[in-house]
Amino acid sequence: MEFIFNKFDEYVVILDIQGKIIFCNDKLLNRLGYINKEITGFYISKIMINSDSTINDILSKELDLEEKLSFESKTNEIVYADSKICTTDFKGKKVIFIISKEIDQKKYTMEHLEMVLDNIEHCAFIKDTQGKYLYANKAYTKITGCDRNEIIGSYDINHWEKRLSDGYARTDKEVLECKKAKLFNELTNVNGDDLWYESYKAPIYNKDGTPKCVVGMVRNINLEKTVKEELYKNYNQITSLSNLNENKEQFTDMYKLLNNIGHKVLNGLGADGLSILIYDKEKNGFVPYIKLKESVKSLEKIDIIPFDYKLMKESINKKEWEGLKRKDDHLKYSPVKDMIKLEDVEYIGSYYIKLRNEILGNISISYKKGNMPQSNRDDFMKSICNKIAMIIKNCRLSEEVRIENSKRMTTEKELELYLNVAVDLIAVIGNDGYFKKVSSSWIDVLGWSEEELLTSHYRKFIHPDDYEIVMKAKANRKNADEIFRLDVRYMCKDGSYVWLDWSSKYIEKEDLFISTARDITQQKIIEEQKRKLEETVQLESIKNEFFANISHEFKTPLNIILGTMQLTKRNIEKNRVNIDSLSKHTNIIKQNSYRLLRLVNNLIDISRIDIGFYNLQKSNQNIINVIEEITLSVAYYVENKKINLIFDTDIEELIVSCDPDKIERVLLNLLSNAIKYTPEYGTINVNISHDKENVIVSVKDTGTGIPKEKIDIIFDRFGQANSMLCRRCEGSGIGLSLVKSILEMHGGNIQASSELGNGSEFVFNIPIKVLDEEVTVNSDYDNKEYLIEKCHIEFSDIYS
Repeated sequence: MEFIFNKFDEYVVILDIQGKIIFCNDKLLNRLGYINKEITGFYISKIMINSDSTINDILSKELDLEEKLSFESKTNEIVYADSKICTTDFKGKKVIFIISKEIDQKKYTMEHLEMVLDNIEHCAFIKDTQGKYLYANKAYTKITGCDRNEIIGSYDINHWEKRLSDGYARTDKEVLECKKAKLFNELTNVNGDDLWYESYKAPIYNKDGTPKCVVGMVRNINLEKTVKEELYKNYNQITSLSNLNENKEQFTDMYKLLNNIGHKVLNGLGADGLSILIYDKEKNGFVPYIKLKESVKSLEKIDIIPFDYKLMKESINKKEWEGLKRKDDHLKYSPVKDMIKLEDVEYIGSYYIKLRNEILGNISISYKKGNMPQSNRDDFMKSICNKIAMIIKNCRLSEEVRIENSKRMTTEKELELYLNVAVDLIAVIGNDGYFKKVSSSWIDVLGWSEEELLTSHYRKFIHPDDYEIVMKAKANRKNADEIFRLDVRYMCKDGSYVWLDWSSKYIEKEDLFISTARDITQQKIIEEQKRKLEETVQLESIKNEFFANISHEFKTPLNIILGTMQLTKRNIEKNRVNIDSLSKHTNIIKQNSYRLLRLVNNLIDISRIDIGFYNLQKSNQNIINVIEEITLSVAYYVENKKINLIFDTDIEELIVSCDPDKIERVLLNLLSNAIKYTPEYGTINVNISHDKENVIVSVKDTGTGIPKEKIDIIFDRFGQANSMLCRRCEGSGIGLSLVKSILEMHGGNIQASSELGNGSEFVFNIPIKVLDEEVTVNSDYDNKEYLIEKCHIEFSDIYS
């Protein structure tokens, strides 16, 4: 049975009821490129690409079916076939028979193809790999001047001069070697004229991959190329800046260019008339600009063709008035309405000149009766309109630029005159740091010549200490509109410097700075003299205040001592001395002696610090113990003042390198101040904390506080928060200055924070450092009596 199926002209496939292939005849196998074992036993979907629903219908329905099936070859070629499907018994089993006849896709003949090719305006040909013509259409025979039989079997050298035929052979070889279709612009000589053609050539290969032939399509592009060359030839002339300053009429160059283009288009299309209309928005109509041949008649004595711009845009959107049409197909109300009136005109082409959405004009061509257009060249005409639109726009812009340029030159002359007479220094500086333009004032002030300024970077002239200031000012400007001002020293040619008050604004579009400057050297000298005078006056004032304060500090305890001694002497003379009064008077003398000693010690220490003879005797100490002992030593004074003293620490032991005597001096001074300014039942907190690098000590009170404006001066020499020398709390004003100096010698520092009426807090830190070798220092620090004596001295100006 299989033998019989193999003799069928139709394709035969037998499937089991699951859809697996049992048999394919040789005709189908050969057509699909398979051998029997490659598909037998596989599902039908291996060679059939119909939808799943179609395949399911074949397998599920036992009725006879007729379907159009699609088979896929081994090389992925699709084979379409009309098929009959039935279910029957075969070799004792129920099977599905599919008998198919391939649908002939080629309903056309070679004659049909040649008829199509002979009726197109483009040239078509086929050559073998040696360049011998196998086919040429009617259009190709026209440009060679030979009939088809003469061309077939001939070579390029038989029809073209050697220069041209060698070029054609070279491009044929190129497409065969690269195995890709290519587009070439080739020059051809027809009847003695050089014409440009666009050639599309593609290689054709045999099934074994060997080259078979070259097919080509040739299109005449001579008109497009010559018009394009005319446009580019004149483009630079129209838009060049050299013409902008000349006093010419607006469309002089444009008229010559459009007239040349018009003639090229007219001759290239074989038309009888051509006009180019320019739309004038002010006059709301088209102005006849170029009139050639028959268009001269239709536009004779017409200065304007009224036309509503809005109506025109609507018509463009509807595509009512564009393209090549018979005269009667154009609307009566259109830019070509005057051409429609001519009786001998049969075809009219109307095309808008527009750039983006702006309508600039119209090109119209006309054909008389008997001169039928060879082909519809609407696409070509629209491309010409696009190029002409650019020319018109450029000409108009050039005229506007010429006018603006003229205004600019006038403004520049006025500005130049202003720069020459201006007293201020004026400059234009590029973002690269070089002067672009300078006024004559620069030369007068700095002494540099204009050439020296314009060829040098401004860094050359700026004082080295001021250059970074200039760079930061440039970098920190918030926006392009911001004007930044600064005072900068500029070097004169003689090496001296002058101060310039500088103002600059960055012009982002031009990438440059517009700057002005005033010579303020004399002003700076006066300001410096004034500053020195103010400093001298202030220093003198401080000295006077200090000496007044010091004299008071000395005189008060001395007066008390002398007064007490006189009182004691009188009591002795009158024999009224008793132990209680004598003890009281002795204590008064002792306390005021401590006050004098404290003042003298502070003055000596300040002087020693100033001349560098104040030395620290550091040793490794438990700073927690040092601070705690000092704090507890003032308990007596705190109790007498009815003040709560609280000591707290976050660590019990911390060894640091310090001078315990000097640390005691620091803490006693801070506690003394706290006691002075804290009222009864107030609180003083001494707190110790630490971090990785420092031990931090805080002395905080609930006293009267310090005004914010005085916080910055309390650590200054002789500075006091109370400038009225309030006698409530005595003091010379040098204690905190000494405290700050001692802490800085330890590598630490001190800060104060306060709010008037809510107390103050002084926080100081000492670096956590330990001496590598233990240093033995003779100190009376561990002597309790010594500590008490120190407290008496430090608190000598605190009265109960």
